[in-house]
Amino acid sequence: MAVVKLVTTLPISWKEFEVGDWANTLLSGKNVACIQIEKIKSMYSWQNSISSEEEWRLTMTTTSELINQLIATIESIHPYEIPQIVWHAVNSENSYSNWIKEATSDE
Repeated sequence: MAVVKLVTTLPISWKEFEVGDWANTLLSGKNVACIQIEKIKSMYSWQNSISSEEEWRLTMTTTSELINQLIATIESIHPYEIPQIVWHAVNSENSYSNWIKEATSDE
C-alpha cells in the first residue's frame, strides 16, 4: 500500500461550513483519512483569458488502492466543469501509513 496525496480546489463562494460538508462526504465514505483545507489565490488560463481568484484548496491523504474510487467520487460531486484533481504517491513513516490504512478501512 502506498500513501497518496490528492489536491483539488473548490469555489471561494462556498462558505467554510459548505466546504466542510463536502469534505465530510469523502471522509464518511472512507475514501480519505484526512483533509487539510486552506484558502489560496489561483491564477489560470480559462476560455482564452487569464483568471485570478481565491479558491479553497483541499489536500487529501488516501491510499493507492482507493485513489480511483476517490477520483470517481470527487468527479461526481465536484461543482467545477473541469475540476483540478492531481495526485502523487508520498513516502511516510510506518505508523502514519498504518493509520491511513486503518482510517480508510471498513473494518
